Amino acid sequence: MFHRLAFPLIFFLAPRLLPKIIRQARLVWRLTRDKRVPIFLRALLPLAILYVVSPFDLIRDRVPVVGRFDDLIILGFALLLLLKLSPQHVIDEHSGKPRVSDRPEDKDPSKVVDGTSKLIDD
Repeated sequence: MFHRLAFPLIFFLAPRLLPKIIRQARLVWRLTRDKRVPIFLRALLPLAILYVVSPFDLIRDRVPVVGRFDDLIILGFALLLLLKLSPQHVIDEHSGKPRVSDRPEDKDPSKVVDGTSKLIDD
């Protein structure tokens, strides 16, 4: 019964979600290898993966709901921390977004007056 509902849903959602998932995975991979991201943030994901594959759990599997999903919760929390606490300019660079400039010349060039100055000492 489940496969009658799951397969059409997967085939419907895969073309929409797969490119986003691949893009996020590439971003996470690049952030974990970038030296501008703090070492603590870069170490979160390998530590979370190590926790997922290790046989030890913080919460036993006998606990009804949380016990089964604690590995996924820790992995998701590590990914969230990596993406939210990394420097924004590094994320933008790896995502391919153009840099936003705060210079007035770039915002409105018609309001900028070019000129030269000369220091006169009295």
